[in-house]
Amino acid sequence: MVFLEKEGIPTACIVSKGFEADAEGTARAFGLPSLQYALVADVLTGLGPETIKEEVAEAFPEILKALTTTPATSKAGPATPMKVGPADRERFEGDDWYDAFKNMNRAFLERGWSDGLPLMPATEEQVRLVLRGTTRDPQDVVAILAPGNGVATVEKIAICAAMAGSDPRYLPVLIAAVEAMCAPGVFLRAMAMSTTPHAPLLLVNGPIARELKINSGRCALGPGPQSHANITIGRALRLVLMNVGHAYPGKMDMDTIGSSRKFSLCMAENEEKSGWAPLHMEKGFPREASTVTVFVTRDEIDVNDLVNWTPEGVLNTIADYTAIPGGDYVHQLHPGDEDPLRALVVLCPEHAQIVARAGWAKSAVKDYLHQHSQISAKKILNKARRRSDKVRPQWRWLLELSEDAAERVLLPVLKSPEHYDIVVVGGPAGKSLVFRTLGAGSTAAIRDRSAI
Repeated sequence: MVFLEKEGIPTACIVSKGFEADAEGTARAFGLPSLQYALVADVLTGLGPETIKEEVAEAFPEILKALTTTPATSKAGPATPMKVGPADRERFEGDDWYDAFKNMNRAFLERGWSDGLPLMPATEEQVRLVLRGTTRDPQDVVAILAPGNGVATVEKIAICAAMAGSDPRYLPVLIAAVEAMCAPGVFLRAMAMSTTPHAPLLLVNGPIARELKINSGRCALGPGPQSHANITIGRALRLVLMNVGHAYPGKMDMDTIGSSRKFSLCMAENEEKSGWAPLHMEKGFPREASTVTVFVTRDEIDVNDLVNWTPEGVLNTIADYTAIPGGDYVHQLHPGDEDPLRALVVLCPEHAQIVARAGWAKSAVKDYLHQHSQISAKKILNKARRRSDKVRPQWRWLLELSEDAAERVLLPVLKSPEHYDIVVVGGPAGKSLVFRTLGAGSTAAIRDRSAI
């Protein structure tokens, strides 16, 4: 719509009540501050066709007005500037240091700049300290960050790191994470704006994980001092998404329910306890390289198996736990032919060693999971019948099956074995974890550690 308007072709946007800030923020991000839209009372998903027709009919006068008039004033406000330059300064005062600290946090919370937890003051001295973690110029542009097309300079990333209480040595990891998150093929805009509780997960590989004590063992994604680096780096990335990318909850982040995963997800791969090459070597990096991979997670599934001691037994459990309604590859819901839905299988060392010691390669694990993580066509068709026009031609025969026949036909949850990613993380006991993900993980090298 934005691109049509820029070409001089009038369009009208239909916005559901509660999504006005989202529409206006998106318009500003794409340089269209004069967005006009028609408002409907309900979110149209989950409504029957007749109700949708009624609501759109009621909005038709506003649609016609949007198509035929030029707005006197802008609903959306001025376009978001692409600003590159030193950050602004602001002073907070109080009866003492702690009172000023509370005033700063109260103000940031009211403005929507906070993740809801107390922030450390990003003073000039503290930001300079964090910037010692890199030799890059503070005004170097790392990326243009969706959804608000904010300019992620080294300094702005360092400010968010300082607010999260970051050690200067964490800054190169965070810079690389921003680079990876903005690489082609990453569904960053979908992650930042979706009504699904998408959240980035950072996986660190190589020597830097050990140098910075990024936890790869017990409670790697949990609270506590053993995961201080994990929590701080993950939280800093969330603050970057909000305060640089403008993914503010209720404005451009339109998550229906939300998830605590969105506060911080960062871990290292337990390379010592893995029987396979680590993930970054699969991605083409040498073992001695330090990298960070960003996955866009949709949810997480705890896999509990303390009793099996064979590869088939362990993998059957993982397949059973992950055989939840999927099969989105039968739909043409995304641009192109690629189905973006994947799974990140986080094997605990116990499960990984049972499989690796038996001589199974990672590719064999992926093949096995793909063949055994299946659901009935009946479950797939529960959504497919509602969007039968979007079913891909090679899968339309499913729509002709009777209910009994559809119950007997089993189909893989994911499109292919290559839609599974496998890493090893965790401590003792047979508890693995599966994240359903959006798109493949994006990996960037962690460079420029000479200033630390």
